[in-house]
This record gives sequence, C-alpha cells and structure tokens, in this order.
Amino acid sequence: MEGEVRPLLLDSQCSPMFILPWDPLRAKKSGIMILVSVTLERLAYFAVVMNLFLYLNKGQPEIQSWEPIEALTAVYVIHGVSCICSPIGGWLSDSFIGRYWAVILGSLVYITGYTFLTALSQYQLSLANLGKESHPCSAHVYVTLVLIGFGIGFLRANVPPFGAEQVRAGGDHAVRQFFNAYYWCVNVGGFIGIGVLAYVEQNVENGFFISYLVATTALCASLVIFCAGKGFYIVHRPGNAVVINCFRIVGEGLYNTCKKQDSVQGSPMFRRQSHQPVSLVALKGSCWIDRAKISHGGSFHDTTVEDVKSFSKTLVFIFVLLPYWLVYFQMSTSFQAQGLHMNLHLNRSSATDFQIPAAWLTLCDDAFVILLIPILNLVVYPFLDKKNITTVPLCRIVVGMIISLIAVIVAALVEHLRLEDWRQGNSINQIISNTNYNASAMSILYQIPQYCLIGTAEVFAGVAGLEYAYTTAPRTFQGIVLGLYSAIEGLGSFLGILLVHITRSLQLGWIESEVRFNQGHLDYFFYLLAVIQSIVVVVSGLVMCLRWEPPRRNVHVEETLVASALHSEYYQSIETQPVPESPVT
Repeated sequence: MEGEVRPLLLDSQCSPMFILPWDPLRAKKSGIMILVSVTLERLAYFAVVMNLFLYLNKGQPEIQSWEPIEALTAVYVIHGVSCICSPIGGWLSDSFIGRYWAVILGSLVYITGYTFLTALSQYQLSLANLGKESHPCSAHVYVTLVLIGFGIGFLRANVPPFGAEQVRAGGDHAVRQFFNAYYWCVNVGGFIGIGVLAYVEQNVENGFFISYLVATTALCASLVIFCAGKGFYIVHRPGNAVVINCFRIVGEGLYNTCKKQDSVQGSPMFRRQSHQPVSLVALKGSCWIDRAKISHGGSFHDTTVEDVKSFSKTLVFIFVLLPYWLVYFQMSTSFQAQGLHMNLHLNRSSATDFQIPAAWLTLCDDAFVILLIPILNLVVYPFLDKKNITTVPLCRIVVGMIISLIAVIVAALVEHLRLEDWRQGNSINQIISNTNYNASAMSILYQIPQYCLIGTAEVFAGVAGLEYAYTTAPRTFQGIVLGLYSAIEGLGSFLGILLVHITRSLQLGWIESEVRFNQGHLDYFFYLLAVIQSIVVVVSGLVMCLRWEPPRRNVHVEETLVASALHSEYYQSIETQPVPESPVT
C-alpha cells in the first residue's frame, strides 16, 4: 500500500536474494581462483601433516627423537587446534571482518607457522643446545603447530562458504557443483602433497627441509592467487554479532518463561498508548525459547528465533560425526605408527629394493575419494533418484560411519597379524630417515584395505556432513556452523589424545615406547575405537527412525518483522474459534 512506512509484505524483487544477477563468466573465474588456491593449500597441508609423526619420531645423529606417544600427541594437537580455531574464524568473519579478510588473515598466520617449521627442519629439531632433551625443541614445535593450526582453522571456516557465495546466484545446482569441485581439489592437493613431497621427506637427504620449503612456497602462491581474484569476487559485509544475539534470545526466552509472558501485546514492538484486548494464545507445542519471539511477547523477529532453534539442532547432528573423525585421524597417527613397523619393501625377503614411504598408503584414501565422487554423482545418485530412493545427507553420514567402523576393525585385525608375525621371529631392521625400526616382516601393503575403507567412508560421511552443515545452517550462521563443523573434527582429535593418555595412565601397555612398541597391543586401541563407533551408529540409526532432523532452509522465502509477528498460524482463539484469516489490529 502506498505511503506505508513499514510494509507488511516484502516485495520479492527488492529482496537481497534477487539483487545479484547470475554472471556465469564471473562465477567461473572466481571459482577457479578459489579452487586453485585450495589445491595449493591442501598440497602444503598434507605434505606436513601426513609425515609429521615420522618427522618428530625419526632419529638424528647425536640427538634424541620424540617417543611415539609424544609424536602422536603433537599430531593430535595440530589437528585439534586447527579445528577448534575454526568457529573463532567463522564468528569473526560473520560478525566483524568478513570472509575475504578472514581468509587473508588465516593465510598470513598459516605461512608464518610454516616458515618456523621450515627453519626447525633446517636445524634438525635442534636449536642452540636443546638437542639433549627427551623430545627436543618441544616448545618451539608446539608454538609452530599452534600457529599452523590457527591458520588452517580460519581457512576451513571461511573458504567453503566464501566460494559458495560466488555461485549462489546460479541456484542449488551451482552450489552443489562447487562443493563437489571443492572436495575434489582438496583430495587432488592431498594426492600430490603425499605422493611427491612425502617421498622426498622419507628418501632424500635433508628431505624434510626441502619438502617444507616447497610447502611454504605453495602456501604463498595460494595466497597470491586468492588475492588476485578479488576483482571477480562477491564480498559481503559482515553482519551483526550473531553469537551475542543467540545468548540474548536464550536469555529472553528463559526470562519470559519465568514471567509466563505469552502475548503479542507483551512485545516492546507492539506497545501502544491504549491496548485493545486480543484473545490469542500461543500455538500448542511451542517451546520455551519461542517466548523470545515477537509473536509470543518477546522482542526478536520470529525467523531469527527459528534460526537459533535450527542452529542448535544442526549442532546436535554435527556432533554425531565425532567418532567418525576420531577414526579418520588415525590415518596420520596410529595407522602411520603401525605402518612404520611393517616391511616397507616390495620384496619380503629383500631389504635392498624400493622402499615404500609409509605416508603413501594414504594415497589409497585420496584415490578412492577422487574416483568415487564422480561415480556417485553421475551414476549412483541419479539412478536412485529415478527409483524414488532418497539419499538424504543423514543417511549417507550413517553409511559412512558404518564403513569407518569396518575400517578400524580391519586395522585391528592387521595389527593382530603383524604382532603374531613378529613374535614368531619374522622381524627385520629397517632404516627410515636415520631411524632404526624393529619391524615385522609383514608387508605394509596389508594396510591398503583399511585406507580404502576410510576413503569410501569419507565420500559418504565427509561430503554429506559438509553439505548438511551448509544446507541446514541459517544464512546468518553459515560461517559459524561450518567453523563448528571443523571444531567437531578438532574434538575428535583431542579425544584421540585423551584416549592415548588414558591408556598410558592406566598402564594398559597398548601403545609402548619405540623400544617396546612390538610388545604393546595397538590392536586393542583399534577395538576400543570400534566399540565407540558402534554405539554412535546405533544411536544415529534410532535418530533416523525418529526422523528428528532440522528442516533445510528455503533461502527464497524472506519474511518481514511485522508479517512474521502477526501471522495467524501461530495462534488460536481461547474459545477454540477458527484462526482469523487476517491479522488482528
């Protein structure tokens, strides 16, 4: 209506969702810049992380190396810090600096940490006279790992939603294509980083310094390429302090619940000089936080409160992935420790032929991801759609967790066979990066099935988890939700630290020192992970049966403050009369 100061209905043509025209050329250029940057960053990440255990555990002339438990803890720390910093990066980008500058800030800290790590590798983990320590240069290493984790966390929280923003005007199909390409580039970068740089680290003299120098250069190139695309990017300004609003909504909901306030006229947005009685009550089934809505006497827009409710449910489902990430991180920790104590030579009876880098087994994970993603998207999922069989993200997550459960059971069986082989006298001494490992004669190729199963589980649980977090997150919470999604990964890593140290404090003897490693029972640790994963799979199955799942957001529907507040479906008459078709004034 002309002359309205605050219209009741929002004109869809004036909605921000329709302001940006779809420019395929611009979206393609910006997408290529971001994906190339992601590939280089993942190359650098995997080149360091996948062999970090070996770097710390290896021996050097006249200095001591880190024991397996200390080295495992350091690897868990870099995973944990990176993921815990993700929600911080998401919060800063959503509320203060925006995603573009958050990516730049994270990249600069990331590069600083890699520069320090490269310097440490040049000095062979021995600065000044610190090489006599039981785990040399520990303070320097942990500070460096924290810096690296900080940078990784900021990029994890902001690069995926920033890339999706560039193609969002193209619709849901364009967003799905970006996430498929994003996950593809992550694994291509990992394949190159592990396949080439991990070999250099293990088989070339001073290989860790060379590899870390290349990784640092790749990070710098990644930042340069990302900044070069600024002219093509859609850069949104940060919004309000959404985290603070969450606490305010929760507080107001509790306060109004205690006051028993549940009337639209109790809202400060609807106070007038004279009030007319309105016989309305809240719709049955509303929860306590609904009392923060304007329609229930609060002061917050109804859709804002619904966003908070959806946000909380999304977090619950993301938390279900915790045991999956606990198993996933075994690739760079316990799987690596297991592989270093197996025969790395292709010929079981010879120690002079080609030696397989232990980190190369993770290439099976990357290869399965690279191959299975297009097969599922181009063949399997379209076939299921034609048969009217829905493949919702939660279902794929459960399938992925079941496969990861099988993977850790297979790892336990391989470890059991490895120990039996060693106890029967089939042992060899092999030199890896100047360190003598008393290993079983059992070939490391027996690890291939567990890595392939982890890769298959990642295609289902990893990709579906990222899609689920993005599609169910309210628009104002997307950065924080994706940051918290990475934080769950960090919790899985820290849970790994906790489990390792609990077994050590209880003196179970599962993970022993390097000298007594073959007298331990790493297979028991794998069985413990299997039990934890089994419990969560059962709980997730029950949740699926109950169909308690937050709805996907319809980003094309935007309601104004007053229209939501007076919408008739939220109320019914005290006299059980039909709900009025028009708002009461």
